[in-house]
Amino acid sequence: MQNQYSLPQAIFLHLAPGAIFTLFVWFAVSVFDAWGIDPIFALFGSIGLVLVPLELGYLALYAHRATGSWSPLNAVDYKERVPRRRLALLAAGLAAWFVLCLAVSIAFDAWIADNVFAWMPDALLQFATVEEGDDTLSRGALLAFLVIAFAFNGIAGPVTEELYFRGHLLPRLSRYGRGAPILNTVLFAVYHFFSPWRYPAIIIGFLPITWATWRMRSVVVSIAAHVTINMVTVLLLLAAALASTE
Repeated sequence: MQNQYSLPQAIFLHLAPGAIFTLFVWFAVSVFDAWGIDPIFALFGSIGLVLVPLELGYLALYAHRATGSWSPLNAVDYKERVPRRRLALLAAGLAAWFVLCLAVSIAFDAWIADNVFAWMPDALLQFATVEEGDDTLSRGALLAFLVIAFAFNGIAGPVTEELYFRGHLLPRLSRYGRGAPILNTVLFAVYHFFSPWRYPAIIIGFLPITWATWRMRSVVVSIAAHVTINMVTVLLLLAAALASTE
């Protein structure tokens, strides 16, 4: 059994990066709004500027203290190999389930945000709705969006989160048995402080991913599923951006 975190430690390590990230996004969106820049750039850019360095940095520090190496991978467990065909099918199925949950959630996001989380800053509440606006993206802005979205939201963000949450934190909750993936998933949902209206969708949609990772002892499963989910999201946003340029 890997070294275990106490419950207070586990809660802190699950939630602290999300709290810092949300505060930074709040600030960045306010600045970008004043500059007339689409706030989605602030959200995706903050993944690369804040979230990835925070979580990989912690893993690197933990690895150095435990093994003498600065490689974040040395702080990651659940490294069992999974056959490629099985991995592809599993990731596709898990991603499809999450996307379905997210699609259902989107229909209620605005209502939940307006009626339950109206006290939140407008800079964050705007992410609860997807509205058609008069603004169109220039080719340069669209190219910048593509680079930031694919690099940070499509690859770096989900890979880092899975190494941190499922590869490092989940094994250190193993004393809870079957409760470990449930606790990990709930805390992972709460970690998304900037979009609390999606907590139900994240919990219901992501629990099978966490459960499969826990049962198979392979973080590759959750990485593949999470990257697939985020790539689908980026492609949908790209389609919307292209439509706005027509």
